[in-house]
Amino acid sequence: PNILGKATALCSTLRMVFLAHKAANAFADADVFVLDVLPTPIPLLIHWWNAAGVLFYCHFPDKLLTRDTVNGEPTDATNQRFFLFTWYRQVLDYLEESTMGFSDVLVVNSKFTQSNVVNAFKSLASKPIRVLYPALDTSNFDENHKLTSSSGTPIVSLNRFERKKNIELLLQAYAELQDNLSSSNTQQLPPPLVIAGGYDPENVENVEYMGELRQLAKELKLEECIKFCPSISDEERSTLFETALCIVYTPHLEHFGIVPLEAMYAGRPVVAVKSGGPMETVVHGKTGFLCEPTPRAFGQALYELTTNPKRAQEMGKTGHNHVEEKFGVPAFQKQWGILVEETVQEGRKRLEREPPYLLSDGFYYLFEAMAVLLGTILLTWFLQKLGILEPNTTIWGTVKRALIMPRDEL
Repeated sequence: PNILGKATALCSTLRMVFLAHKAANAFADADVFVLDVLPTPIPLLIHWWNAAGVLFYCHFPDKLLTRDTVNGEPTDATNQRFFLFTWYRQVLDYLEESTMGFSDVLVVNSKFTQSNVVNAFKSLASKPIRVLYPALDTSNFDENHKLTSSSGTPIVSLNRFERKKNIELLLQAYAELQDNLSSSNTQQLPPPLVIAGGYDPENVENVEYMGELRQLAKELKLEECIKFCPSISDEERSTLFETALCIVYTPHLEHFGIVPLEAMYAGRPVVAVKSGGPMETVVHGKTGFLCEPTPRAFGQALYELTTNPKRAQEMGKTGHNHVEEKFGVPAFQKQWGILVEETVQEGRKRLEREPPYLLSDGFYYLFEAMAVLLGTILLTWFLQKLGILEPNTTIWGTVKRALIMPRDEL
């Protein structure tokens, strides 16, 4: 949801409050409410809607997911924010931090996300934050996959066509692999390269980035070796996992990353950037390689797997067992049961300490008024940016003048 393509975070906040209110009314006797995405409704749930226990599952702080940052890291655009946007984000960031702390149990999807939550929200430094890794849905995988060592086995990238996925690193590393093979005595040709993933022709960044990658492939003289496969089906995705020599995962500071888990479960070694979530899922030297984000480092890892397919096969088997043991559904269910029980107990303790407030109808009217006010402020700004309103005029002022303006001036 958004307003003319803007204010997505604000609209998401209002939607979360609305959904939480509906859930609280529909399931008034629930022992636990589980929220993710945004924590804004939590104080309402525990203080006024009498929720017994609230667990918040944080995938990554929304504060670090704005369009002018890349996986939490500032960009040049961060310092060029319009002052109204800066104020707007400060309000939303304050709401996110202050309401997240109200949860009875706070859970994140990785240790990397845990450190980012603590760094972004200093007030949560003393609050216990549990780590629960997402479980891998293995229903689309055949457990009997076996890694082949044929020359047709491709090196595969599976990512959305977005710049933050850093796919150009793989193209540069593949060129490095070609040079390493040509200078060795093996006389071995490199495996074909497949760049696949989500692609929306209506998305400007997807279209631009695809063009940039094709141009880079042309400059590196990889056109005959590379195949781009945008918007692949589930069946095509499964086939790539079945036939790949390895899966290369190039995003930097990825929050968790499900692709490395899928690759390892399918029996494929993973070559990933040594940062973020993959550092918790890929075991360097055993289930794949964790590399510095340079063409040389990635090229060396690809050379090792290309010239030593037996090691690639051994890594694949180790990776499958690793994922099944640590990231399978049984492990998730066990940890999830413990967290839910903890949430129930913490919720009961809170209700004994702090009886819920009584919420009058006036609160709902106040909330609706605030929503209208915020929407009007944003709409005023958008109309000013579009040139429909003068810079120093507002919707309120325009309406007021229209109502009191003498008839002969109309």
